[in-house]
Amino acid sequence: MKYLRDLTLGRHYPTDSPVHALDPRVKLVGAVAVLVATLLTESPAAYALLTLFLAIIVARSRLSAGFLLRNAFSLKWLLIIVFVMHALLTPGSRLFEWLPRVTVEGLVLGAIFAWRIAIMISTAAILTATTAPVDLGDALEKLLGPLSAIGVPVHELAMISVIALRFVPTLLDEANRIVKAQQGRGASFEGGLIARARSAVPVLIPLFASAFRRADDLALAMDARCYRGAVGRTKYVELRLAGSDYVAIGSVAVVILATLALSRLL
Repeated sequence: MKYLRDLTLGRHYPTDSPVHALDPRVKLVGAVAVLVATLLTESPAAYALLTLFLAIIVARSRLSAGFLLRNAFSLKWLLIIVFVMHALLTPGSRLFEWLPRVTVEGLVLGAIFAWRIAIMISTAAILTATTAPVDLGDALEKLLGPLSAIGVPVHELAMISVIALRFVPTLLDEANRIVKAQQGRGASFEGGLIARARSAVPVLIPLFASAFRRADDLALAMDARCYRGAVGRTKYVELRLAGSDYVAIGSVAVVILATLALSRLL
C-alpha cells in the first residue's frame, strides 16, 4: 500500500513560486492541452519533449526533485499491466524463440503507452499540486460560463468537481490509516496478486463507509450554511490575466506545436 503515500494527485502544495501565481484558467487549459497532445502522438521524441517540459514546470514550481517519478511509479502496476499486455498481444517479429508471444513491436508499443500514461498522471498531479481546489473550481466555472446560457448548471458542475478533487487526498489519507489499523490487528498486505486483492477487502469496506459518512457531513454543513447554489453569489477574488500568464500561454503553445511537429516528422 506504499503507492497510496506516493500518489499526490489532488494534493495542493502551497508555495511561493511563479507557477503557483499563474491564473488557474491558464494552468487548467495548459494541462488539458498537454493531455490532448499526449493522446494525439505516439512519438518517443514528442514524449521526451513533454517530459522535459513537465520537469521544467516542477522545477519552477519548487516541488521536490522526485515529484514526477513518485507520481508515475505510484501506479506502477497499471504501467506494468499496460506494458505486458501490449508486449503479448501486438503482432510482429518475435524477440525470443522460447517466448513466441512477445514481439519487438509489442515491447516498443507497450513502453510508449506506459510512458503516455505516466505523462498524463504527472500532468494532472502538477495541476493539482500548484492550484488550490477552490481556484480550480473558479477557473472551471469561468471557462464553462457561456454554457449557462443554454441551461447547463455550470456552478453546480464546478462545485462537484472541486468537492471530488478535494476528497481524493482525504480518502487516500483515510486508506492509509485503515491499512495501519489493520496491520496493527495482524493483517498482512504482502504476497502475490491474489493475496493482495483479498487483503484489500478489509480496507475497501470501511473506506466506503467513511466516504459516505463524510459526504453526509458535508451535505449537512452546506445546508446549515444556507448554500443555495449560484443564486446571488459573488466572487471574493476576480480572475484577471497578468503578463506572466500570457508568457505561460505562449510557452505551452510552442511546446504543443513542437510536440505535434515531432510526431509527424519522427
